Amino acid sequence: MASKVEHIQSFYQKEKALVTSPFIHLGGELDAKLLSAVFRRLNISPGGGTVLDIGCGSGALSTYFGEETRYFGIDLVCQPGLKRREGKNKHFTLGNAESLPLKEQSIDLLICLDSFEHYIEPYKAAAEFFRVLKPGGTLFLSIPNYANIAGLVKKGCERFGSYARDTWAPFDGWKPEALEHFITPARIKKVFSKAGFTSFAKAGYKEEVIVGLFPWIWHPAFPERLKVALWHLNRLLARPMVVLWPSSSLHLFWKIFKL
Repeated sequence: MASKVEHIQSFYQKEKALVTSPFIHLGGELDAKLLSAVFRRLNISPGGGTVLDIGCGSGALSTYFGEETRYFGIDLVCQPGLKRREGKNKHFTLGNAESLPLKEQSIDLLICLDSFEHYIEPYKAAAEFFRVLKPGGTLFLSIPNYANIAGLVKKGCERFGSYARDTWAPFDGWKPEALEHFITPARIKKVFSKAGFTSFAKAGYKEEVIVGLFPWIWHPAFPERLKVALWHLNRLLARPMVVLWPSSSLHLFWKIFKL
């Protein structure tokens, strides 16, 4: 197990462009406007209490919360600049999501932005999420979704193409990932239901409907003129499509509630 963890640590220290999230700009800053819009859509209240940010990366999410909120960031990889973000109620530490260094029922809001798909033992991680959340606490999960055409491409590339199992993803020009599980809504509900969660709500991301339905748009060899045309089509069709079929989007955002 340790060797797998070390492999993932080493990979994502070198391949920083593959550590992506809709909520983090290329410069490493948080898209607070998008996060607030998604929180409103899912009826998540982020103010006050204790927040745990698992897979915190550069700690950009810490800038979203004021001093009234106790914020803890945990990641397998130590990112430069984290110490500069620390403050009175903001703390960072190295740690593994599958064995969290926190007391039971100590967290009000647990946030996991685009790291859960890389976890070696997702069932253990989900059980840890349940353990540290207070009754009435909320898990907010942002995660790639493969219940769409991108998922068919992933299956095909890993079965018949040049990608090993659990490595294909369209991010950063289709570069192989260290570990990219095949995630669907059914799998999310299975993993987190087994941990004890019973309430699930999800929302799609309209900006990535075209990627979920036509992932070749992010392939480096795809013609630029066609890319532009497809992004125009996405602007026209994405809003109704993401309402009618949330899983058309490459990303899904989840509110998972602990009763």
